[in-house]
Amino acid sequence: MVWLVPVAVLVAVLAIISVVFTIWRTDQVAVRPGSVEQVPSRITISGADVYPPESEIALVTVLVSQRLTIWQRIGAEFESGVDIEPERTFTGDGTRRELRRLNELRMETSQHTAVVVALEHLGFEIPRLASGVIVAEAMAGAPAAEVLERGDVIVGIDGVTVGELKDLAEVLASRSAGQTVVLDVERADDGSVGSVPLELIASPEDANRALIGVSARERTDVGELPVEVVIDSGAIGGPSAGLALTIGIIDLLTPGELTGGLRVAATGTIAFDGSVGAIGEVDQKAIAASRAGVDLLLVPTTNLSDALDHVGDDMQVVGVASLQEALDALAEA
Repeated sequence: MVWLVPVAVLVAVLAIISVVFTIWRTDQVAVRPGSVEQVPSRITISGADVYPPESEIALVTVLVSQRLTIWQRIGAEFESGVDIEPERTFTGDGTRRELRRLNELRMETSQHTAVVVALEHLGFEIPRLASGVIVAEAMAGAPAAEVLERGDVIVGIDGVTVGELKDLAEVLASRSAGQTVVLDVERADDGSVGSVPLELIASPEDANRALIGVSARERTDVGELPVEVVIDSGAIGGPSAGLALTIGIIDLLTPGELTGGLRVAATGTIAFDGSVGAIGEVDQKAIAASRAGVDLLLVPTTNLSDALDHVGDDMQVVGVASLQEALDALAEA
């Protein structure tokens, strides 16, 4: 009987610890290999002849969990191909809801760019007009973080219309850190345009150079497209499907098989000049492609080394810096 109380206490303590480990969430998330999704099946084209390929180019996804409980955090340590990251790696100073909206915007932009790049590659003339600078992320601690949101579009500064990044740069060249400028901002949430006073900061690389304090990209409007292309991305967000979407559209509008009958996947952003940009979580994407039996994976050149580090010899991985290099790689496969 002497030992019953200590044992009972121990059991109770372990039970409490188990409950706490099950409920208490850390500030970390698990990044897991996702799925390989065929692209042409998600695309509907009107106004042109379509040639559905038998072997479709695919995009690759990753899965980012909710914040892990302590038990989940421990379990994730033993999972193959899983990275554990602080949630802030993905959300920054924002919320999960804001991250979802940002990724939706990134996918919309990626689709828009992919359509234009694919049609121009096929010889269609597409008029383009830069119509503002989209805020992607404000620097932590910068005044911009207090007044600008992801997806806001800067359309003017101190009375000067901003269409391209160079328009913004030309005005900032005559300003100094600490000065206040007035931005004309088209809000992401409702499209309204208002004036936003903002104190400029100094560039970390050059104290004499004034910055707004955001990462940004140009918003490009195009005229009426000669071919209607509708892409159903489902719940997939982010910009890294751009290359795969571009190739998928070209494949549908071109007789024959771009993939040559191989199982091919691609990941990478696409820009209006056809350049392919780096992506995140390439290791999980490479693992997902390998597990799905992909024969050839196209990745941005800057991500090639990381991708090769996480796959074996059963899958060929090729780094590409442009759409043309990707198409050349497919022709040579």
